[in-house]
Amino acid sequence: MSYQWLVLSLVCVFNTELYADAADISNLESKQNTRFWNKNLRSAIDISTRRNEDLKSSHWSSQHVLGFDIHKVFTGPHGDIGTLVLQPYFVRINNVEMPPFYFDDGDDWELNWRIANFNYTQLANRKLNIRIGHFEIPFGLEQNIPTNGTLREYTYYDRGIKEDWGVSLNGILPNMEYELAVTRGSGNYYKDRDNPYVLSGRVGSPVHENIIYGISYFYGDVLGEDGTTKRKRLAIDMATYVNSFEFLFELSGGEDEDDEVFHSLGEISWRNLNESLHIYTQLISDGRKINSSWQDSVTTRLGFQWILNPQVYISAAWHKDMDVFENEQKTSEAIIQLRVRI
Repeated sequence: MSYQWLVLSLVCVFNTELYADAADISNLESKQNTRFWNKNLRSAIDISTRRNEDLKSSHWSSQHVLGFDIHKVFTGPHGDIGTLVLQPYFVRINNVEMPPFYFDDGDDWELNWRIANFNYTQLANRKLNIRIGHFEIPFGLEQNIPTNGTLREYTYYDRGIKEDWGVSLNGILPNMEYELAVTRGSGNYYKDRDNPYVLSGRVGSPVHENIIYGISYFYGDVLGEDGTTKRKRLAIDMATYVNSFEFLFELSGGEDEDDEVFHSLGEISWRNLNESLHIYTQLISDGRKINSSWQDSVTTRLGFQWILNPQVYISAAWHKDMDVFENEQKTSEAIIQLRVRI
């Protein structure tokens, strides 16, 4: 409600019927604005706490998160105009040995923008949309299977970045879905140093099919603590569903600076009938060619998520290195998380 209408509404209480009419108009306008913002609006408060423990060294760390999720679909006379998603999260870490570079140290807190973008969808009946803001880089399995806020992870660590600031073209065609993006390459914050950037994209089959497959690319200079790293990736991914089981696979290859690299991930998971319990196991393999010699790293993961009710989630995971790169130490890590969404 505008300042002018507020003044008129207050004055009308003590004066003429004309101002009473103005107050009625103001109240109607306020109600209409409220209905406009509340229509097709979903929001939630997201609170979580997790504890990590290295089972070999007995070193522990923790992470506590308070976040806000806002999902709003704007509509007009000719249908949906676009979708706004805002997910600001305040993250506190304690005793973390190797924190993300945007934290000052292992005992710090930062504002983490998981998602903050608007996707304009009224150009061509969703065949060509424009997304601008902070979003997940379109690549591999994570394009269609969100993992934010969970212990379940896929392959973003292989590229050194998961979400980024930028713009994308995306759309849904009869037999294909796609997203092509140009982003900053700096991750959580839009940092103006070392000129990072990322070009990325994924083209795949529709997500409602029983067998989903796609091809992705990734190219750019990714910003890290010590500057940028040139990364190139080309990947294929596939997901299929059989009764209560889900089978996932992703294979990628490319370069980090002058080193050849490859990465593969396979996952088998199971859900009960009401999907309150989800159990998964993963096998992850990394390869790196250094000085004409290939080195391999293999990790297994086992995890579950138990939904006690629509607001409360309990998750746990166990990660164990089977093989590691030269001069690295094997680790075995246990993680437990409590998450509440209100």
